[in-house]
Amino acid sequence: MSSLARMARAINAAALREIRDLVGISQRELARRCGVTQPAIVCLERSKNGASPELMRKLASALGVPLDAITVPLPEPEPASA
Repeated sequence: MSSLARMARAINAAALREIRDLVGISQRELARRCGVTQPAIVCLERSKNGASPELMRKLASALGVPLDAITVPLPEPEPASA
């Protein structure tokens, strides 16, 4: 698998919220730890917005979990047919 394919991930909104609740921190505190706004966290938890790879790493770090705990792989694109 190429490094690009490993980075093709999306936030798992339900897992993000569940883990944040288990860790016991507010959306506001998670936002502060990641350098974003609280409304940005709301949007991520509601699957309204995507996150950059950098933000995904910050979220995982702030929650103390591996990146795979809060993300899902994106499907690989279909090869173009000739």
